Amino acid sequence: MIPLFYQLLEAYHPAPAYSTAITMVATPTPSNVLGVSADPVTYIPQNIGGEGRLYTIAVLGDSMIQTLGENLPALRKSLQQYFPNHAFNLLNFGTGSQNIEYGLNTELPSVYPQNPDIVIVESFAYNNFGNTESGINRHWLTLGAITTTLKQKLPHAKIIIAATIAPNSIVFGNGIKNLNFTALEKLEKTSTTKLYLENTVNFANSMGFPLADAYHLSLFGNEGSKELINPGDNLHPSATGAALFSDVIADTISRNKLLD
Repeated sequence: MIPLFYQLLEAYHPAPAYSTAITMVATPTPSNVLGVSADPVTYIPQNIGGEGRLYTIAVLGDSMIQTLGENLPALRKSLQQYFPNHAFNLLNFGTGSQNIEYGLNTELPSVYPQNPDIVIVESFAYNNFGNTESGINRHWLTLGAITTTLKQKLPHAKIIIAATIAPNSIVFGNGIKNLNFTALEKLEKTSTTKLYLENTVNFANSMGFPLADAYHLSLFGNEGSKELINPGDNLHPSATGAALFSDVIADTISRNKLLD
């Protein structure tokens, strides 16, 4: 079980990034969102890890996933702790500044040739359709389209819905070049992001998908914990935030017996 939040801050000691298990060849077509560039990548998997069967896990999302890095080192560490006898091929399909429809139309088709055993669909909540009922419905329907398409194209693959860490309205975006949100703008943006994170959680629970919910674990009162947020941009996960998110995913895989 994932420990309670106040225990996490004492217990987590994320390992630094180390050499990747996947050789990635980038084709430069940069896009920019909140200061994070995004380059499409081609994956060449290599079996590096435990002695058991090789499991391929693909993760879709926006820059909240992209910034977790090539080969998702924090997730690899968590998986090795939960499943020391398995090997993992981890594929990061996160793309900065893109919404969930990009995930459906661009990221998802890139997943099929990799034939993953597990596909993790993160919320894309930080790149949303605005604080409207139509926007929330659009997000829900696109989650439905992604999961339906995955079932059709990769019927053997297990699907996890994931909700990343919560934002903090006090410091949101501080440190990002050329962004100067007012206090009201920070509150509006973070409140909307939380609506989409909640929508993701509700979708997973309603549709019966395994849920990796780092969102609620990362809340301290009504705000995302600053300990879990990168102090350089006050938006993306810190090392501790990446460790929390990764442990939640590994715990979800374990509890739902997705490697059986």
